[in-house]
Amino acid sequence: MKPERIMDHNELFRQEAYTQLFEHKKTFERSHPEEVVMQQHEYSMTAEYKEKNFDRKALTVNPAKACQPLGAIYVASGFEGCLPYVHGSQGCSAYF
Repeated sequence: MKPERIMDHNELFRQEAYTQLFEHKKTFERSHPEEVVMQQHEYSMTAEYKEKNFDRKALTVNPAKACQPLGAIYVASGFEGCLPYVHGSQGCSAYF
């Protein structure tokens, strides 16, 4: 693929093929009603949310507790009937 043909995700996911895909996914995922999603979206744009979000004093990342593969497994587990599978060398995936 040519680099100049790579689209920004905001443009890409607004294409008809993706919007149809996302609508179809709602039939088998337990999604929230559209009004709840919009309420949360609106809240995430407020000064109150920004203040709460950026008021963190410290952040500690412990790779023994969480890692990218574990996050992927959590996401996959949200789909009914999905069996998450991690394949690779020993590393952070060995912790869970």
